Amino acid sequence: MNRSAIAATLMLALFGAPALAQDTHPLVVEGKEAYDFLCSKCHGQAMVNPGTSSYDLRKWPINDRVGFENSVLNGKDAMPAWADILEDGELEALWAYVVTRGGAEPLPADLGDANAPRVGN
Repeated sequence: MNRSAIAATLMLALFGAPALAQDTHPLVVEGKEAYDFLCSKCHGQAMVNPGTSSYDLRKWPINDRVGFENSVLNGKDAMPAWADILEDGELEALWAYVVTRGGAEPLPADLGDANAPRVGN
């Protein structure tokens, strides 16, 4: 094993998986920042559900953007509404982070498409 592989293994062991790859789309990076600040306390770091009663966002259907936006903006069950808290662009960035499963999957080509169904923000 070369030095780089050893260093990477040690970093993973000490600090967990890397946050995002360097070539990650900027919208996903912004989504991670918003997620870490707003969502991770209940939904878990890097979208790994902490075993609470909160929804496991890794299972959110990627074809249900409208449902996601409604839940985020208006709240659902114990989840508060974030419509008055989110800044411009954060809702789309959060969607990008969730739909890419925390940056682990590619960003859908139609994300950001003006014709994509969405609500609010």
